[in-house]
Amino acid sequence: MERSRSGVGGEDFGQQLRKYRQRSRLTQTALSNLSAVSVRALRNLEQSQVALPRPDTVRLLADALRLTAQERVSFELAAGCEAGGALFEALVMPAIANARPLHGREWEVNTIVRRVLSEHERITAVTGFGGVGKTHLAVAAAQALHAQAAMPTVWVPLRQTPGGLSAGAATHRRAGSPHRARSLRVEGMLTRDGENLDQLVRLVEDRSVLLVLDGNDVGQVPRDTLRTLMCECPRLQILETARTPQGSPEEYQLALRPLTLAAATARPEEITTAPAMALLLELITDLQPGFDPDTTILRMLTEICHRLDGLPRALEAAASWFTIVSADELLGMARNEPLLLATHPGDRADAVAMVRDAVLAQPLPYRNLLTRLSNRPCPWTVETVVAYLGMPRAQAARAVYALLQCGLITRVTSPVEQRVGFTVLNAVRAYLRSMRETAGQATAGQRRWPRSKDCSTAKALPRLPDRQLSGSSPAPVEDRPRQLAL
Repeated sequence: MERSRSGVGGEDFGQQLRKYRQRSRLTQTALSNLSAVSVRALRNLEQSQVALPRPDTVRLLADALRLTAQERVSFELAAGCEAGGALFEALVMPAIANARPLHGREWEVNTIVRRVLSEHERITAVTGFGGVGKTHLAVAAAQALHAQAAMPTVWVPLRQTPGGLSAGAATHRRAGSPHRARSLRVEGMLTRDGENLDQLVRLVEDRSVLLVLDGNDVGQVPRDTLRTLMCECPRLQILETARTPQGSPEEYQLALRPLTLAAATARPEEITTAPAMALLLELITDLQPGFDPDTTILRMLTEICHRLDGLPRALEAAASWFTIVSADELLGMARNEPLLLATHPGDRADAVAMVRDAVLAQPLPYRNLLTRLSNRPCPWTVETVVAYLGMPRAQAARAVYALLQCGLITRVTSPVEQRVGFTVLNAVRAYLRSMRETAGQATAGQRRWPRSKDCSTAKALPRLPDRQLSGSSPAPVEDRPRQLAL
């Protein structure tokens, strides 16, 4: 007689039924009473004398045995069922995924939730510099949607890291290997042939689902695939994170900015509530319980936040460095080696490679413009670019907009004139400066940016006088041993 097909791990339906029954410490009679399946039918099933059990029988047994979603998938597949509902439940990200509370991202979370629930636009894209917190924001938005509308999330991490794991998988490592296996399964459905995409369509059907594509940096999942999904699944919503925009300009793209920084003249109570400083203090306290900074240390940490651009990943690295160096040394690294400080001392990935990839991803004209702008000592505007470089206004606006969407520049506002200006990230400045020094490029003959009146009103980068530093001054860069080879 034909035997049942094998499930996960090579076990057929009868073997799985016996294993789960014995795990629950149930006799066949007890399981029969719980499931309403006769003892004779159970005996035949466990002996694999039934080729294809009825789907209702399989469902009753799975409920009685209290199988997890993953176990139910294997159980139903071994029985020859489609396992559609169980497989969909296995692909859904757990409601409590793991995430540190966000600082200063309330508007961004509310905006994403509002746009997803409105159903007017099916794709919401979050773009920005690496380490600005796109994945963390997507997790918070998914949790808010689950809390407000019970919307399930299918999470697909796509970005690759030097270690071989995707950045999204590394972020969700605490969710465990089952979550990683689910993500790989959905990724295969999206990035392989059409038959796998059809399987995903059958699983989602008309369910209200949030599909998160975390790290679709180079269009691993093309827009044609997403359009097919949205056409076949009318209630599917897509949230995409990417370092560079992947869709058309008509799609909504939220350019995620670094965390807000405290002003150089802020009072101590204002410093600690600024989102960037609040995150840094929380990270330091997690690693050094009882940490109680005085005013001098707070001013030093404020400058460090500014020099690290308020980027969450860089602040996390700085908090880890603070466990092995003093506050003076930490500030010295921020002033002299910001890219080293932005690299976690225990991580193989370095900030230099991240900045390099972000710069090289730009077209050559934009890279040249970015290099020129990095020499600008104070914030600049689109009008400044037009006047200095002689570019047409439309071309200058497109270039500035593209650099802003990728997070290589950030917006600043003059506190006096309320003018919207821009400045290049300090991490990008440091990288471009090191490239010029390495290449030995002569800068003496380059035309200098003219000073404008907005220089005097721009928000200055806070810097402590050396006499305010506690203890000895940090050793010069060349006298300190490098902790990492960048």
